[in-house]
Amino acid sequence: MRKAILLALAGAISFAAAAAAQSFPQKGKPISLIVPSSAGGGTDTATRLLAPLMEKDLGTSVVVVNKPGGSMQVGFGFVAGAKPDGHTLAMLIMPPAQSIYFDPQRKAPFERNSLVPVGMYYGAPFAIVVSAKSPYKTLADLVAAARAEAGKLNGGTTGFMASGHLALLAFEQGTKTKMTAVHYQGGGPLLAALLGGQIDVTFNSIGELLAQKNAGAIRLLALMNDTRDPQIPDVPTVTEAGFTGVAPMGSYIGLAAPAGTPPDIIARLSVSLKKAVDDPILKERMTGLGNTLIFTDPAGANKFWDEADARFKPLIESAPKSQ
Repeated sequence: MRKAILLALAGAISFAAAAAAQSFPQKGKPISLIVPSSAGGGTDTATRLLAPLMEKDLGTSVVVVNKPGGSMQVGFGFVAGAKPDGHTLAMLIMPPAQSIYFDPQRKAPFERNSLVPVGMYYGAPFAIVVSAKSPYKTLADLVAAARAEAGKLNGGTTGFMASGHLALLAFEQGTKTKMTAVHYQGGGPLLAALLGGQIDVTFNSIGELLAQKNAGAIRLLALMNDTRDPQIPDVPTVTEAGFTGVAPMGSYIGLAAPAGTPPDIIARLSVSLKKAVDDPILKERMTGLGNTLIFTDPAGANKFWDEADARFKPLIESAPKSQ
């Protein structure tokens, strides 16, 4: 009798999940893509390119909603606590997500298993950047100055434990140097500080740098990536510049849903994401922004996420708790 009851319950759950997937998306109910950062940034721009394509495929409104705060903790926490019906999704940004749930001091309202991946979208490699007026012409020049006097050089970031801060920490570890981290609220103020001479170097995704590079205002010393980027073929990788110990670093962005979202809904969303990533106009726009499309299905995204956890956890745990 007990076995029969359990089988009946399992069947009912499976039927409910299948019914939910068949009715997805719910008629007249929009899908919210939660961007855990301010409007105007790189992830916001990429999300606004994605949304209309998914909207067309899914047949319902797809709305981009910015929920910044707490170094992205507010946005991720909002999605983790949302109803798992496929109508509230997060732009999953790594490694900032890891910097939240791997840091007990953050007291995050979510854990790694509070979200499930829909798929990966794109990657944004980081470059090591100085002003065009900087005396540092090469990466070797910068490293030599940093080694000469610990803490003398100011390295700018877009926030404590944000991607740029982790890139700075990875650079310090790989070159055995020490800088003074200076945090700003966003890429705009950060670049203004670099151009104004308030900081010596910064670490940014190349999409946020192309306009200033093309204008001759900044100098990209090296790319924190395994290969050169076709948008900036003249910029060497850190390895090519002579520093093999610096780990590759960038932002890696995917789509995630609250845990408990039915697998069939996840699969439908993943198909929609894939169609959008395959769109030739989106490909052209994203490449022009310095981004690399890296679509994976849910299983591939979960593997990517696990590997990112293993890669970033030691860096996050060894980082200073305030700087």
